[in-house]
Amino acid sequence: MDLEQLEKLMEKERRELNRMATLHGLRDERVLVKSSRLDRIMDKYLHTKRAINGDNQAHP
Repeated sequence: MDLEQLEKLMEKERRELNRMATLHGLRDERVLVKSSRLDRIMDKYLHTKRAINGDNQAHP
């Protein structure tokens, strides 16, 4: 996936997460699973962006 696709996916997942949190509450298992999925997508985005920029160093 390229950065643009990952950005679109992050926005979609973020909207779904917000909707689910409003409906079910922040501690609902479905919300926690969706949040973890968004975290993984964001990690992939950052890793991809660093690879493109030639910056593979770990940042705090």
